[in-house]
Amino acid sequence: MKILNFKSHLVRGLIIIFSLHSFGIASAQTTVNSLDELSNAKTYTLYNPHYTTYAIYNPSAGNDYLWAAGMTGDSSHALRNPDYATPYDPTSPNGAWMIVNYEDTTYIYNVGAKKFLHVGTTGGTQATQLLDTPTPVSISKLDDGFAIITTPGSKNYMCAAPQMTYPISVWTTNDAGSLWQISENPNVPADYETCLSLLESRLPVTLTIITRNGNIYPRTDGGGFPDQITQHQPLTFSAQSFNGYTCPDGVKVRHGRNLNGPRWADGRQQWSEFTLEATEDLTTIPADSIDGDIRITALWEQTDPNTMQMVFSDEFDGIGEPDSQWWTRTVRLRSTWNRWCSTDPRVVYQQNGALHCLAIPTPSDSPEDIPMLTGGIRSLGLFDFQYGYAEARIKSAPWRGNFPAFWMMPASSPNGWPNDGEIDIWETIDASTQSWHTIHTNWTFNLHHGPNSQTFGPLDYSQWHTFAVDWDESSITWYVDGQRVWSYTKSTDPSALSQGQWPFDAPFYLILNQSVGDGSWAASADTSHTYETLFDWVRVYQPADITGLDELGVRSEELGVGNDQSAYDLQGRKISNLKSQTSNLKGIYIIGGKKVVK
Repeated sequence: MKILNFKSHLVRGLIIIFSLHSFGIASAQTTVNSLDELSNAKTYTLYNPHYTTYAIYNPSAGNDYLWAAGMTGDSSHALRNPDYATPYDPTSPNGAWMIVNYEDTTYIYNVGAKKFLHVGTTGGTQATQLLDTPTPVSISKLDDGFAIITTPGSKNYMCAAPQMTYPISVWTTNDAGSLWQISENPNVPADYETCLSLLESRLPVTLTIITRNGNIYPRTDGGGFPDQITQHQPLTFSAQSFNGYTCPDGVKVRHGRNLNGPRWADGRQQWSEFTLEATEDLTTIPADSIDGDIRITALWEQTDPNTMQMVFSDEFDGIGEPDSQWWTRTVRLRSTWNRWCSTDPRVVYQQNGALHCLAIPTPSDSPEDIPMLTGGIRSLGLFDFQYGYAEARIKSAPWRGNFPAFWMMPASSPNGWPNDGEIDIWETIDASTQSWHTIHTNWTFNLHHGPNSQTFGPLDYSQWHTFAVDWDESSITWYVDGQRVWSYTKSTDPSALSQGQWPFDAPFYLILNQSVGDGSWAASADTSHTYETLFDWVRVYQPADITGLDELGVRSEELGVGNDQSAYDLQGRKISNLKSQTSNLKGIYIIGGKKVVK
């Protein structure tokens, strides 16, 4: 789209728009010059002065794409469809918009369609739409109008586009098509009662899932959950864990508002809570309990000491940098994935119960002379393990050049890569809906014996998914949301083994990172885009015969701490004297011969 000087196309100052239609002269429309002038009790027109077009709902178009009225093109952008130039009718509710502030969030509602504006998030050729589901929007002031986007910082603008299949599109550049004047429309009354009713019934609510030693899935065969769900719609789940674990308190469901606050405030009940059985069979939370935010909590405990035992867990519940007891930042080297690694705090941090790993355009205040900064963490030298079950709950944001991963590398590599092996628990690339599960060895990479990889999908990466490997002395098996997707097995052929078919009998460490492609596999990075992958938690379990633990231990709050008790991690390393360090310890420890979870 051509970038033009807005000021050459507009009359400065207060603008009065007189709209003519086939039934006579409509009332004058006064342009809004400040967001402070907006009111829930009024309707407005959305007008692009460069293309002289109004944004409207067009029921005859047969879709929910935002439409245009009165549109003209310019020398570089001819009308693709003469229907875009249909005269604007200021008395029609299809061209009347309410800009509503509800619970400190802005929504744009079309009176005729009874739907909400959704600008979109992928840019380029995507249509701006009207949806039943309310979508928050951000309206920002420009010189002579406003820019409208779905989320702050997304750089995806609602843009008039005469040359496109749909006249109002999503564009990643703020140009002449992206400037909108907002004018009061005295011809169509606001319908706040209907709008409010739809907001309350359709507005998504936050879904939080808290688990320990198990998972909550939407189906018995797995699947992902989003961060938000629709109100007054039943929610079904399956609660799953290892054999030898039980959930003694059941699955607790808290619903309502301010879930972390008191149950009652100012004489009103804010939330309610009830318990459901933790079962792998499907269990349903009824629709009348989806009346606000939802928190599902399921805490399994080990009852059989001979089954899988947790040896490592990070729930990423802190703020800022990850725990230095277990993690260091990934180091910048020459490979595609680490060529732009940075220790900048803006590319790796804990927030809202998750680890955020980002790849960002290099900020102007950064001393780094590279196009982007990318972030990741690794447990090298702090935690590694040989054989076990490793899993993480992850979501990502597909985009050209996206290249995040959850993977493992050998703690010691005397023979170099790929001879000492690599286990990629999960990767995805670009805007793909697939997950990749891969190993690298001399046998597969240098000698080209396969297969060494398997894909699974499609997956909705806006939802949380759990990716895992089960690794023992003879095989590595990958799981997505509890569903087996592939196995790589140790060969029984001595010749294959001598050529590096199975280098997986040594300790490996964990890596979680967000990187970007260079065109060799993932596409070249979009260096103007911000990439982000979130890790809810990462956990590692091992069979009891590997950990050597024969007691289940006690909760840390039940432990009497003596002056001479020391804590050891599950690799046998002494951590600290508990007398002075109890409050700072977190993780799995051996104290007095017992496993203690802190």
